Amino acid sequence: MLPFRFVNVVNGLIKSNNEAAMKDVVYELVDDDEKTGGFKIYLIVESTAWNKAIRIYNSDHVDTGLDYCEVKAGDSTGKPATTDPKYKVDSERINWPKNDNPVRLCFMKPGALGVWTTVYDINIPKDDRTKFGGKALYIYWGNDGTKLFSEPANRLKKGKLY
Repeated sequence: MLPFRFVNVVNGLIKSNNEAAMKDVVYELVDDDEKTGGFKIYLIVESTAWNKAIRIYNSDHVDTGLDYCEVKAGDSTGKPATTDPKYKVDSERINWPKNDNPVRLCFMKPGALGVWTTVYDINIPKDDRTKFGGKALYIYWGNDGTKLFSEPANRLKKGKLY
């Protein structure tokens, strides 16, 4: 049996060499009304959680002036979910790059002195883009050791987040 975080989820598309670091993360890749050529990413956390971020490198994201875009949510950032204030959320549309390099998702937490540290990363190679295209990737990142998001009823989707 697969760990709970992969139930109903991404069927082998999420790959990393550091699974232990992300035991508190649940992923769901679902059909959505997103246009093809990319996907929408949602980061959902508990509103009392330390801030968390996912930086997305090598996306065709315009007007940031940076080499990445990011989603951030936690106690001092993100938007409260409209149907349940115990959750905070941030989202971003990710467009596929014009090059063949993978899109990289870096999961980050603030470390010592507030310096952001990558604790986990996922690469989406060009060959997997069609599997993500037009979908929404929901990333539920719980507080250390909690199992809040192991329950499907606690995984809010777009209609209940905004």
